Amino acid sequence: MSRQRAVLVAVAAVPPAVEALILVALGFRSALGLAPQASALSPYGSLHDLRWVLVYHNSWPAFAGELVAAVGFRALIGTALTALAWPSAAPRPALRALAGRNLLFATVSLAVLWPWATIAVVASEVSLSWVLFLELLPVIILAPVLQPGGMVPGWWRGLPSGRTVGLSLLNFTFLTVAGAAVWRVPDGWAAPVAGAFGAAGGLLWQWALREALTPAAAVRWRRVPVAPLLVGLVVLAMLGMDNAEAAVARFIGRPSLPVITLPEVSAAHHPVIFLAGYDSVFPGGRNGDDPMVLRYSYRGIDANGKPRPYSAADTHQSLVTSARLLAAQVEFAHRRVGRPIALVGESEGSLIVRYYLSRWPHDGVDTAVLTSPIVRAGRIYYPPPQDHAGWGIGTGWLLRGLLAGIGSTNRVPDTADEPFLRSLMDNAPLYRNEMLCPVPGVRMIAILPTADATAVPPGGIAEIEVIEVAGFHGVLLDRPALLHIVIRFLVGAAVDPPRRWDYSIVHRVAGAWQAPALALRLNPAWHNGPLPDASFDRRACPH
Repeated sequence: MSRQRAVLVAVAAVPPAVEALILVALGFRSALGLAPQASALSPYGSLHDLRWVLVYHNSWPAFAGELVAAVGFRALIGTALTALAWPSAAPRPALRALAGRNLLFATVSLAVLWPWATIAVVASEVSLSWVLFLELLPVIILAPVLQPGGMVPGWWRGLPSGRTVGLSLLNFTFLTVAGAAVWRVPDGWAAPVAGAFGAAGGLLWQWALREALTPAAAVRWRRVPVAPLLVGLVVLAMLGMDNAEAAVARFIGRPSLPVITLPEVSAAHHPVIFLAGYDSVFPGGRNGDDPMVLRYSYRGIDANGKPRPYSAADTHQSLVTSARLLAAQVEFAHRRVGRPIALVGESEGSLIVRYYLSRWPHDGVDTAVLTSPIVRAGRIYYPPPQDHAGWGIGTGWLLRGLLAGIGSTNRVPDTADEPFLRSLMDNAPLYRNEMLCPVPGVRMIAILPTADATAVPPGGIAEIEVIEVAGFHGVLLDRPALLHIVIRFLVGAAVDPPRRWDYSIVHRVAGAWQAPALALRLNPAWHNGPLPDASFDRRACPH
């Protein structure tokens, strides 16, 4: 190895190793997957910086200062690695020219990537796989045209070569594997392993620079500003959809209007209340006359105990309000049938079930089934709009602007401050720490689709029985085999929950692309004395 290459890999190794060392010292293992990206090729280095900044600032001056620092650091590391990766056979520009080029590109990168970094923060708030896909798909599409930025002038013109596209996909795969590996090793090895992956990433810088220096005659459409056009198309695709989240949800199989009657459950002779998820609707009437199978209503029950019809907008209410309505419905149903009630909650319904079991007396409930539960939600925070400071204040306003653009034509507009999201953040200690933890006196089981593993940070997540299934977030009980297991569980029979090898793998590799969690102890909105924090604990239920 030449001296120049040795210095290159050493410089590329230092930022990941230092970041991993700091995270281990803080006990922040859930964020270790981000460390190898500290010296990564564009656009992943800037995406790494933005996710940290968006979560860890608590005032406007801090937000501005951290953005400036992120631009400065990215320009510095880009200049150093570009200079060291430059082939000896080609004349290299002066360091001042390289520094100016990288400083400009680092600024452009942050301006281009902030929408998807913000979506990454939302994914950590709601812990939903399809939100994480909304973050990653545009970044993967843009990666080939952003990759040579800062290396050569005119990087934004011309189509990327097939080798450049291949390298960008290899870089994404490499960083994904690196994140899983750094998290998996013992604490003492995290920094060396992160440094080793950083050093290997230095060789990718060499490859990328070689491709960027390809003679202009070999580049197709060399006069066309492909990078700005592609960025514009991706942004327009996001803003031009009537409902971006619904479009992605339909693509990956999440139903927009989940309605389940669970007729088979009636034969199990165990009274059940089914709680549908976010944006579900209930026209009324169905299941209203069957005392064994009741539909939970986000508008409560009438004087006769029947669930009232509700619209998608009603599901956007506070989880506290929804849990209060569930308590009333459980009490009425328990008196009516004179037997313990089972709760079957899907997605948002699982959040309501868990809040109710934690905050209300629940003598009338003996069983809970959580399907597509929201696991480790509430990992970030941003203050209400009337506040002038607080953790994530800049992120909150970026998100408000982003959702205003995306949701301007939605039938039920999503807003950053709707009661559902606010209650999710306000009750972050519960949802981050206890979602899949036992509740005394209640038998519990959870059905976890594999796709949702992408949104859950690495580490233990459950101390109750779980069923891992291949699939996407949403309705799962239409599968006969799963429904049979659930019915056996409802009647008290023994079940043998299946486990999938791919769930644990997806769970580990996805940590590289999530936003880091805001430590519970830092936020006054959560802090009422020493708090356990699953983001800093290897246990599934850190009580």
